[in-house]
Amino acid sequence: MPLFDYVGTDQTGRAKKGRLTAENRQGALLNVARQGLTIRSVREHNDSIWYKELSLGSSVKLQTKVVFLRQFATIIKAGVTVSEALEILSDQEEKNKYFKSVIQKMSSDLKEGQSLSQAFENQSKIFSPMIVHMIRAGEGSGRLEESLDHLATYYERQHKSRQKLSTAMVYPVFVLLMSFGVIIFLLTSIIPMFRTMFSGLHTQLPLITRVILSMSDWLRAFWPVLIVLLIIAIGIIYAAIKNKSSKLRLDYAIIRLPLIGPLVYKSELSRLLWMFALLISSSVPVIDALQSVEKITSNLAIRRAIHNVAEALDFGRPLSEAFQQEKIFPSIVYHMTAIGEKTGMLDQMLNHVAGYYENDVEQITERLKALIEPAIILFLAVVVGFIVLAVVIPMFQLYQNF
Repeated sequence: MPLFDYVGTDQTGRAKKGRLTAENRQGALLNVARQGLTIRSVREHNDSIWYKELSLGSSVKLQTKVVFLRQFATIIKAGVTVSEALEILSDQEEKNKYFKSVIQKMSSDLKEGQSLSQAFENQSKIFSPMIVHMIRAGEGSGRLEESLDHLATYYERQHKSRQKLSTAMVYPVFVLLMSFGVIIFLLTSIIPMFRTMFSGLHTQLPLITRVILSMSDWLRAFWPVLIVLLIIAIGIIYAAIKNKSSKLRLDYAIIRLPLIGPLVYKSELSRLLWMFALLISSSVPVIDALQSVEKITSNLAIRRAIHNVAEALDFGRPLSEAFQQEKIFPSIVYHMTAIGEKTGMLDQMLNHVAGYYENDVEQITERLKALIEPAIILFLAVVVGFIVLAVVIPMFQLYQNF
């Protein structure tokens, strides 16, 4: 159905504007009138190409979702109705026009009689199944603001974790790229300047100098080939990621890599266990919670294991045994789950394991940061030193001949 923008005034004379869906303009007029507003204007919404935002599935940042969920919970706690809360949040959202339209669409869905969880589910490109389950559980228990608070807390933790990881990796990656840039510049611009001088020595150059000159000549002659090979390699990696069986093998290989593997694996495991515990604490059925967790992980190896756990529960097996059967999960997950099942505190046990891995990820990140930076600097020093020696040694020979 088409979207309509409306402007009206309420009984206090305050101007209100918004957006809703209707079959035609007459239907839009009736919907606005039902809100008790005096209609000023109703016209079909038609964004120009200059107004639209480009998006690949979702153009809403994680931090934007955190702020939205936190503000949503705060407004509801203040006694404001859900529909009015969405209108307030829509008016406040000015930075992201796309997200603003999403909130307005959710508000329109509520006015048409849909539940809040259904309105969230209609925006599946923005909100994950976990959010929908949490909202539905909050609606059923009458504790919607608590569900929103829990979601905001979870996504805040996820945002902070991503920031720590990206902060730890940005500097080493920058230094590594700069290192390759310096090396390529020396080989293609500086080393060729010494070739004429070395050719006048009329003597065999040292092996190190011959190697560097050969590398320089090859790089200058075949740089288009290198670019083509790089593009082909990127294409092969992209195709492997798109192919399910290839991506499964790639994901298994990633979590087995030294240094990086444990960081990726434990970070993903911590995030999934936090989510699983959060859903269970909100009275979401275990199988539904597992299905939500399965959908949000990008690692196919872990996703397959979670799917197998959910299938085992369908056959009546205990959760702890299902975790034990999947070798990708460490033994601590099985043991803590078994304790949680016996004591009735499954969500608390899962939270403990998630917290343990979160702390472990922080320690690994700090260790990697401490190791990678000097390793890259040492690598740059060795390579540049190698190139400098290749230039200096023949010059010493020339000096000795004189």
